[in-house]
Amino acid sequence: MKLRRSSLLALGALCAATVASAQQLPADLDAQSRARVPYIQRKDTDESAKRLFDIFVRNSNGPTDTLGGPLAFAAYNVPVAISLLDLHDGAVGKSSSLDAHVRELAILVACRATNYTFEWNAHEPAAVRAGVDQKVIDAVRTNGALTGLPDADAAVIRFGREMLNDRKMSSATFAKAKQLYGDKGAMDLVAVMSTYAVSGFYAIAVDEHAAPGQPTLPTVAAH
Repeated sequence: MKLRRSSLLALGALCAATVASAQQLPADLDAQSRARVPYIQRKDTDESAKRLFDIFVRNSNGPTDTLGGPLAFAAYNVPVAISLLDLHDGAVGKSSSLDAHVRELAILVACRATNYTFEWNAHEPAAVRAGVDQKVIDAVRTNGALTGLPDADAAVIRFGREMLNDRKMSSATFAKAKQLYGDKGAMDLVAVMSTYAVSGFYAIAVDEHAAPGQPTLPTVAAH
């Protein structure tokens, strides 16, 4: 199958952006964490951090295990990281009224608002599996217009953009969320988006860069 010229150009731009990211890392980044602070090591923590290591350390090699993952930098204050983990479990766990489609879309909206590439790359495939159309994902990725998108998806995106980008939500936007998901569902949208935005704020502060070969979110103006 022949690729359209626009698709080839987009692929080329993505590859160029990835290579540039690998070649132009700022001098203040740690080589392993690709951020301004190193990852926490198990040997530098106490028993209070065990839950974090059990969840986020994939290769257990004894006391020198390295804590990566979405709470890697929050873990500099272990009680804060544990609280954020509990917040996450409450926001996306069984107590949430949102289905996987809405939840994954809300997560992408929050990742886009904070340019949080790490979690975007983890959740874009999950959003596809949950039935979020690629054109909806692309509209979030590029901060594109919502024209032509499914009404419910557009409502979630608009909700997140107003809350996280504009810092002000219109009555119409909130009313639409209530109509679609009820009072609890609207509050659950806030919970999901704010949970992932917090991790995104850590990534902003430490200037976390994607690993070599991983795509990064494009730099775009807020819509």
